[in-house]
Amino acid sequence: MNFIRVAIQILGLIALFETGNWLSANLHLPIPGGILGMGILFLLLSTGIVHDQLFARGASILLKYLSFLFLPLSVSAIVLIPFMDLYGWRLLFVLITSSFIGFVATSIPAVYAIRKGRASHELDR
Repeated sequence: MNFIRVAIQILGLIALFETGNWLSANLHLPIPGGILGMGILFLLLSTGIVHDQLFARGASILLKYLSFLFLPLSVSAIVLIPFMDLYGWRLLFVLITSSFIGFVATSIPAVYAIRKGRASHELDR
């Protein structure tokens, strides 16, 4: 039963991602679908339409394996090896910096959410 609940939560997050992709493609917006999907999720959570516990378990599993989700970025860097002769250290700098920014931009809200969750649980006791 727990597996099914987590699978449904992950499918809900995927549905938000795909909704963002659909909006981006059909409205010809210059914003990536993933960003629109996160914006939709943010609006749903901040307005109280969706409670944060609805996606909590599925999101925690995705966050647990976040480094594997960035694997396509690493694989695509291998395709760029011929460009290393042309651009060398500048390309390497951009790849490392963008990866670092992605990890930091993901970890700061995650740590904040975890701390906020702990504080609210301590107040409930």
